[in-house]
Amino acid sequence: MDPSALVSDLNPSQQAAVEHRGGPLLIVAGAGSGKTRVLTRRIAHLLATADATPGEILAITFTNKAAAEMKERVAELIGSTSRAMLVSTFHSACVRILRKEAGRLGISTSFSIYDQADSLRLMQMVIRDLDLDPKRYPPRSFLGQVSAAKNELIDHETYASQAANHMEQTVAEAYREYQRRLIRADAFDFDDLIAATVSLFQLFPDLAEHYRRRFRHILVDEYQDTNHAQYALIRELVGTEDANLTPGSLCVVGDADQSIYAFRGATIRNIEEFERDFPNATTILLEQNYRSTQNILSAANAVISHNSARREKRLWTDEGSGEPIVGYVADDEHDEASFISQEIDKLVDEHGYRPTDVAVFYRTNAQSRSVEEVFIRMGMPYKVVGGVRFYERREVRDALAYLRAIANPGDEVSLRRILNVPKRGIGDRAESAVEAFAERERITFDQALRRAGEIPGLATRSLNSVEGFARMMEDLRTLAESGADAPTVLQAALEQSGYVAELQASHDPQDEARVENLAELESVAQEFATANEGSTLVEFLEQVSVVAESRKSINVPSCLGPHRLGQARSKRR
Repeated sequence: MDPSALVSDLNPSQQAAVEHRGGPLLIVAGAGSGKTRVLTRRIAHLLATADATPGEILAITFTNKAAAEMKERVAELIGSTSRAMLVSTFHSACVRILRKEAGRLGISTSFSIYDQADSLRLMQMVIRDLDLDPKRYPPRSFLGQVSAAKNELIDHETYASQAANHMEQTVAEAYREYQRRLIRADAFDFDDLIAATVSLFQLFPDLAEHYRRRFRHILVDEYQDTNHAQYALIRELVGTEDANLTPGSLCVVGDADQSIYAFRGATIRNIEEFERDFPNATTILLEQNYRSTQNILSAANAVISHNSARREKRLWTDEGSGEPIVGYVADDEHDEASFISQEIDKLVDEHGYRPTDVAVFYRTNAQSRSVEEVFIRMGMPYKVVGGVRFYERREVRDALAYLRAIANPGDEVSLRRILNVPKRGIGDRAESAVEAFAERERITFDQALRRAGEIPGLATRSLNSVEGFARMMEDLRTLAESGADAPTVLQAALEQSGYVAELQASHDPQDEARVENLAELESVAQEFATANEGSTLVEFLEQVSVVAESRKSINVPSCLGPHRLGQARSKRR
């Protein structure tokens, strides 16, 4: 494509960002200033000017949706050659590297990926086995502290050496045992994916150099939301002037005013001190907004101006002043709800809008109650958007646990989740006996299941159930190893385990919905297999893990939206 055509419709700041070459580039992109357009045009411009080949480009975003959108927009500009680019999230990029290189760390390349729920279950097991009171030492709190440490690249040994009191020493002990069990299970949690990749590059300079040679151009979106581990990963991939290799070209896009992830370790220091980290960096500000009217931008500028240590930036637009902003100070939540209802009524009756055109946002789920009560009383159709996410639903997590245990026999967390699901007569006592045997023999939980006949004190009924479960899992693993795709293995697991049959025999309406959710999971697996011919079960699980976790990371507020079934709205007069 003609490089000049790629910048002909951009404003001067956008054009400068697209055409920049040489040292590191910081693009400070205000809200609605066209940062995605700039990023995609920059990639296309690098290719159009032959300054890069597709395989030399690594573009990192924070969500799979953003990555897919960027790929699609670049493909529209340059065609099918864009397929050779790696456009992914931080975690997906690290998974790709670890699938090839994890053996250097002593971890199988078919490792499992533990999501938040898996990690919490493992920590609960650790707390229990360390004989700690979960009320005094909450597993969720311990897991949060371990996660924070990993995001700062603090391993369990360093954490223990820095422990200053009894509580920190206890967390250090749990951290050590938690990590030991992850390694024993050939598993990484999500924080490990980045930390382990950084460790790989630091421990094996030749490997770091290999990836620096491969990715000569690195672009990072939403840089203000990176944490220390992500920052370290970027530094390792870019390299330094002291290395034998010329540093890669780095372009980061972000805005400290839009940082929202401090609660999970993100630090705006990464963007505020970019020019200190890279002294020869160029900074370009994108201040023209294409999304809002000037009244909204002026209000936003006034509020944000109170933030300390921010780079001065004032958004402006050519869209005109627009409607004035209305603020309503309510006496209480009921007055607030009544005001909202009346405003929607006016929009519908006096301005021709439909209820489906309106959404009400709130900060916490508890705030929906008063608004819902008014909507019901006034006969206004609505629905609450939200609820349990698909990949967090119990039946979906159970099915995925079967697949993880099939793909990775060392995955103790997944095995123990499904050991008695559906109920097959393996109670807590039997599970504890298997665990004790595994610890004594220094073997994995799966190996202990396969040697159930040697476990002392196991009741005959429990022994038969354990042996039956072990045989079933072995048969399913044989199916997976024969090359069967993910939907085939999933269907076999759900049928042979009796999971679906139990739900179908139930008279509980919720179980009917659970069957539908499992059918949807099978559809997901089938779509993946169709789109990725010859793909393995491990690859499907990897995709599911990354998608599920990235959805959690998006901080979407709950909201009340109109019901879309088109019920008649009663007059409220």
